[in-house]
Amino acid sequence: MLLLLVMWLNHLLFFLSVLLGGLISVAFFIVVERKGLGHFQLRQGPNKPSIKGIAQALADGVKLMLKGCFFPGNSEKYLFFLGPFLMFSFSYGFWLIFPCYHSSIFYESSMAYYMCLVALGVYGVFICGWSSNSSYALLGAMRALAQSISYEVVLGTLILCPCLYSGGLSVNSFLMTKGLYGGLSVEIFFLWMAVLLAETNRAPFDFVEGESELVAGFNVEFGGFGFALIALAEYGSILFSSVLTGVLFFGSFFEGILSGVLISVWGVFLSYLFILVRATFPRFRYDKLMSFSWKGALPLSLGLLSLSLFEFSF
Repeated sequence: MLLLLVMWLNHLLFFLSVLLGGLISVAFFIVVERKGLGHFQLRQGPNKPSIKGIAQALADGVKLMLKGCFFPGNSEKYLFFLGPFLMFSFSYGFWLIFPCYHSSIFYESSMAYYMCLVALGVYGVFICGWSSNSSYALLGAMRALAQSISYEVVLGTLILCPCLYSGGLSVNSFLMTKGLYGGLSVEIFFLWMAVLLAETNRAPFDFVEGESELVAGFNVEFGGFGFALIALAEYGSILFSSVLTGVLFFGSFFEGILSGVLISVWGVFLSYLFILVRATFPRFRYDKLMSFSWKGALPLSLGLLSLSLFEFSF
């Protein structure tokens, strides 16, 4: 009984460390994005709180948490709160796939667990839009649903390529292959990054939050605590996608602590690419987004998978 209690305490400590680390990382990433966009647009960005505005995210978080919860008059109140909570839970559930001394949950089937959470994550967005009882929020949620379903197929196809070379579905197997996937690594990487931009609803594929068309997207009715959960979920997904990309395509030539440091460096570099793309490219048209998915990305991903199978067989 005591051994079981200790095991559950270890799991709880792991979950809390993942949650706390993710929240701190998101706070600093938001500051980096706002300062980076200010630099690209020849302005200062946030510079008042603390030294050079480094505590801006903390100030924003405290402000949002202290605001009262507002429910629109015709909204489904329970679902209105459930939507942001689901988005937050699915976003930080991603981090459980990484191996740790305290947790071996989903260790051997990490990528299957990842794809399940990717598929479930869109339900939180749709619940947020539908429960608001707002036409603009519902349109944004419907766009998110169509966009996610379209690019999940491509994402799942591309994941099979690293799984094929590594011989497994666990993160540890990807680290052992050190990102060496034959002659198609570059092509798979660039298509993977384009698909991740669409899956995380980032520019130039940020149609879910197209301000000029849908006011503010599915979260137009949210404020305070609910809006904070949605923001944490979106930025948490970006950071996780960056770290996962570093594991899949670059791996680590070291072991132990040095391996974790190198993967973290890759994650920081790749997450900054999200900011660079947002500052550089304009938003696509929605019909071009869907056309790129079904007529461009999907056939290309199937072709890359076929070539990977052919190359792997020899």
